[in-house]
Amino acid sequence: MKKLKVLLLLLVGVMLFSAVAPVAAQEAVELELWTFVNTHARWFREQADRYADEVNADFALNVVEIAYSDMHDRLQISIQSGGVGAPDIADVEQGRFGGFLRGGGDPGFVELNALLDQGGHTENLVSARQALYTSMGSVYGIEHALTPVVLYYRADVWEGAGFDPQEFVTWDDFVEAGRAIVAENPDVIPLHIHNGLHELLLRQQGHDYFNADGEVTIDSEASIALMDWLLALKDEGVAGDPPEGDALWAAFKDGTLISMVGADWYAGFFKDNAPELTGKWKAAPLPAFEEGGRRTSVWGGTGATVVATSDHVEEALSFLEFAMLSIEGNVRRFELTNLFPPYIPAMDNERLHAADEYFSGQDLGAVFADVGPEAPPQWQSPFRSQLNSLLTAARQDIKDGNRSPADAFAEIAATIRDEMEFES
Repeated sequence: MKKLKVLLLLLVGVMLFSAVAPVAAQEAVELELWTFVNTHARWFREQADRYADEVNADFALNVVEIAYSDMHDRLQISIQSGGVGAPDIADVEQGRFGGFLRGGGDPGFVELNALLDQGGHTENLVSARQALYTSMGSVYGIEHALTPVVLYYRADVWEGAGFDPQEFVTWDDFVEAGRAIVAENPDVIPLHIHNGLHELLLRQQGHDYFNADGEVTIDSEASIALMDWLLALKDEGVAGDPPEGDALWAAFKDGTLISMVGADWYAGFFKDNAPELTGKWKAAPLPAFEEGGRRTSVWGGTGATVVATSDHVEEALSFLEFAMLSIEGNVRRFELTNLFPPYIPAMDNERLHAADEYFSGQDLGAVFADVGPEAPPQWQSPFRSQLNSLLTAARQDIKDGNRSPADAFAEIAATIRDEMEFES
């Protein structure tokens, strides 16, 4: 009997200890994420804190910001070397994504089809944006932004000269008003010929550097005619190509440069680089090339990917689903970066439609939402990165008149076609 009592006491003790003993915590996980965009970095860090608070208290995310070219080059080398030094998650800009597909092999990223389908997310994402990160039916990235393109303009200058860009219907209207402004002040540049302008205006017209079949089309009649038009505007002073970097922002600040054709993400650039211009800017739909035509385009785009060699693939996928495939994550990204979500359930959230002090109290989200349904397709190609490199090398000669658009585009197209044939 005494032995039985001892056994009972021991059993009770074990039960009591088990009741008060702490439950084993989830395994601590620290992921590394690479991005080339400062605004993305800020958002990712905030989302990581939210994920740790709501999902896994032992989760940590080391966000590393690396310059655009360096980041993509390092990532590609890391993947090609079997993942040596590679991050767990990486932002990949759409123009560089095709380079990871060269050779027809595995791009080195985790296929996301199961995550998107099982979570019911596929139908909630704008398919044209997801197509940028899709190859042979496999999805490898989740797009950050819808990237609708609008006309940003210095309202104080345009309206002070008697013009309201909100009323422009066609590019002819813009050019006529621009000529009048330049006639009064020759130092003003109404339109900035930035490095992406030709490409995005070409998409506005329904064309691109590649077509839906993957054929290179930068040397099309439409492409050549558009560049000739831009150069003609430059010759008469309605357009110009101010230097980039600090000098560009100085031109915006002093009123030399009074408009910018840019995507949703460019609104965040204005706020970061020219905060003193709060209340002086507005946004409007793009003028159409012909009355009744498309009033927007798309420019850029970045997809979040999970690197296949990560030791924490499941946690990386869980974090991306939490951050990028939720209403809260998408709305908060817009609040921090002005990236209008490609995630359909978030598009009508009231927080996307607040008055924006920087843009003269406009509902900037409404401008993006209004033109968003007209956004044209953007065709991906494994050769897009190489084409962009060739175009970058030729661009200044084209702007300076040392090479005609027809000759330069023909040479670029021929080089890409030779590469395509070689790899076929």
